[in-house]
Amino acid sequence: MNIKQAEAAGPRERVVGIYRQAEKARWVRGLCAGAALLACAPLLIGQGLPVLDAAQRRLALEKLLVVGSALYLGAHPDDENTAMLAYLAQGRKVCTGYLSLTRGDGGQNLIGSEKGDALGVIRTQELLAARRVDGAEQLFTRASDFGFSKTPGETLAVWGKEKTLADVVWVIRSFRPDIIITRFPTTGDGGHGHHTASAMLAVEAFEAAGDPGRFPEQLRWVSPWRPRRLFWNAWVPQGQTRPAEAPELLTVDLGTYDQLLGQAYTELAAQARSMHKSQGFGAPARRGTWPNYLQLLAGEPARADPFEGIDLTWHRIAGGDRVREHLQRALDRLSDEAPSASVASLLSALDQIDRLPSGGPLIDRKRAEVVDAIRSCCGIWLEAVIDRPVVSPGASTKLTVSALKREPIPVVCKRVEVSHVAGDFLADQSLQDNLLAVKEAPIQIPSDLPYTHPFWLNGAAAPASAYFPDYAGRASNPPAFVAKFFLLVDGHEITYERPVLYRWTDPVEGERYREIAVVPKITVNLEAQALIFPRPTERAFRLAARANAENASGSIVIGAADGWRVHPATVPLSFTTSGEEKTIQIRITPPEVESTSELKIELRASRDEPAHSLVEINYAHIPPQTLLPLATSKLVRVDMAAPRSRVGYVMGSGDEIPDVLRQMGFEVTLLSDGDIEQNRLDRFDAIVVGVRAFNTRPRLSALQQQLFDYAASGGTLIVQYNTDRDLVTDRLAPYPLTLSRDRVTDERSPVTLLEPEHPLLTRPLKITAKDFDGWIQERGLYFPSKWDPAFVPLLAMADPDEKETRGALLAAPCGKGVYIYTGLSFFRQLPAGVPGAIRLFANLLSGGRNGG
Repeated sequence: MNIKQAEAAGPRERVVGIYRQAEKARWVRGLCAGAALLACAPLLIGQGLPVLDAAQRRLALEKLLVVGSALYLGAHPDDENTAMLAYLAQGRKVCTGYLSLTRGDGGQNLIGSEKGDALGVIRTQELLAARRVDGAEQLFTRASDFGFSKTPGETLAVWGKEKTLADVVWVIRSFRPDIIITRFPTTGDGGHGHHTASAMLAVEAFEAAGDPGRFPEQLRWVSPWRPRRLFWNAWVPQGQTRPAEAPELLTVDLGTYDQLLGQAYTELAAQARSMHKSQGFGAPARRGTWPNYLQLLAGEPARADPFEGIDLTWHRIAGGDRVREHLQRALDRLSDEAPSASVASLLSALDQIDRLPSGGPLIDRKRAEVVDAIRSCCGIWLEAVIDRPVVSPGASTKLTVSALKREPIPVVCKRVEVSHVAGDFLADQSLQDNLLAVKEAPIQIPSDLPYTHPFWLNGAAAPASAYFPDYAGRASNPPAFVAKFFLLVDGHEITYERPVLYRWTDPVEGERYREIAVVPKITVNLEAQALIFPRPTERAFRLAARANAENASGSIVIGAADGWRVHPATVPLSFTTSGEEKTIQIRITPPEVESTSELKIELRASRDEPAHSLVEINYAHIPPQTLLPLATSKLVRVDMAAPRSRVGYVMGSGDEIPDVLRQMGFEVTLLSDGDIEQNRLDRFDAIVVGVRAFNTRPRLSALQQQLFDYAASGGTLIVQYNTDRDLVTDRLAPYPLTLSRDRVTDERSPVTLLEPEHPLLTRPLKITAKDFDGWIQERGLYFPSKWDPAFVPLLAMADPDEKETRGALLAAPCGKGVYIYTGLSFFRQLPAGVPGAIRLFANLLSGGRNGG
């Protein structure tokens, strides 16, 4: 990317491309793998699963002696208190989980143009990246982030209270926390209906999880569990003081320095918090004492310690004292120079765990920690890789299985079994110190192997039976292939599971790993989410068909309903090599009248099925993610005059509006800071400033006058929404304008045209209330609350039972031209093909002049 392109792209630092090789993070199953192991996990993105270093081993063995757990609960990714999680997981060494009720798919995106499902995938991975830093485990419910909600009642109605409550109860019963901490209060002080609803659900689930009469269908897999106490991680709203009659608080210092970590929990928390890059949550490290407060919401009181009166030792488990003795001996014998000195005691502890009269999640977690501590103290390294990142059912590939041990402990690999693959590997091989044992073999991918796609996107109406118990609570899909290494470690049978990965060498970054994606033999990507027809004339569009296996062949059948015609309707496809692409041109004829339909594509190949698109999301801070949405596009016929306009677009945090404008017939140029600075603007009929540009492009603080001068010379300048925080300048307009946090979240809320005869609402198209039908997620956000009398408010709207706001669309004359500020969420509506939003934006681009 050159300097000009980088400026035009704004702050985005991403490379998005199908099959672009990038970093890989270790897949973590539902078992807590140990705070010390997770503390080193940022390395896992580039290295697979390394052996722990001396400090990490000591932390891991210290954690083995602690038998307890804590659950932190919030509504969204980025709601968690990462310092509290680090304190619990690495300071108190209890198994710690963060339960995010949603995956954040209704939010905004600072680093790219992904929205909705794709943004939820990014934010899920950002949470997992944060957990690899602070040492906690990540959990979810099925609740959707449907955008900002002003009341918990609305939230619970949209989520489905009983369904979401069932999910929270499941997590409590399966995770079995001793204490639960909510991020938000049960009153309206949470600032968001989702926030308050999450705390209300926590209170109800605290009681319900221990009641066998609530959600008894879950008891096939889990048993009732009632935590000892429930806290709110209390705060006082800014500008307020805590009432004297308020409940007593318990204080925890999260700024405590940890000698083994070499930092305080608040410092560690800043690293974890900064993983929420799509939300712009890079955080500075906080040093020094930092008291946090816990207010009891339910359960037994505690005066000095959140775990007061809770036995966090093996003594709480019948027969656990013998386990503790061996684990303590392993810690006492631990040597930085000779970690294998602890292995005998760890193996004895494992034997004792396996003799305990009953298992359960708590013991399962501790057993997993002991098993991994043995691996690290033996210097055992295990790997299973195949020779390509993407495979298709029925295809052939090469599998390489490797094992290595580096400490003087006898280790024998009895065999390695790989899921979906026949046969054993590395059978009966005695591992010699620092000598790599390797086995390569060709394998065939089963023809019925499911495709890779985030499980929570496989159907919003999926029955509970498709969720419980395999996916309930979990953060991500299980790996496509799992290798089980059956080892004899000093005569003790131990099984290790590892995901089968793809490993390659990046010429800049070096050795890298990523998960395997299972995809159809042929995928079809379309030009856009919505195909827009401003006139009733035939238009050509391109499809990109890609082979994901050698010698792939078949055909695609393309169709639409409601008077739309597609030619050709059937296209045969034949490929020789995997990765080969073919561009297919189709012609679509819309009906004469305004209409919407859907372009659907069926794949006829080894199995007949709806065609899938292949989308891969690549950012440096998370592993690459593969999505396989159905290959469909919305078809939109909107009456518009043929525009002659040239539009300059100042990209902000990233959106898809420029592509939509091109479909509407506009000539669009992305503007760099240099273009604006050199005042090369008079060639444009309109300039659009993208979402959050004044939050993310620092140079605009010095360049906004050139934009205002452009409008004054006769141009049309449209500025889209910015947040009221982190503005690079407080001069967003040629006249005073004050942003607020006002928004209208109900996309169905009535809209009043305040100036129905205003040129922007009549030229070239007549805008009516009907143009606000069919909007998605919201009307708009961060509306101005105060503005200069030069501005004319054009629209009024309000959420139910709220005061009307008039700041959604403001226009003011600016010299010979016009300045427009809008908080309407065009960045959502236009890519989704909302007809009325398309019509209104066309009017804004025309500046209220006929003909554009």
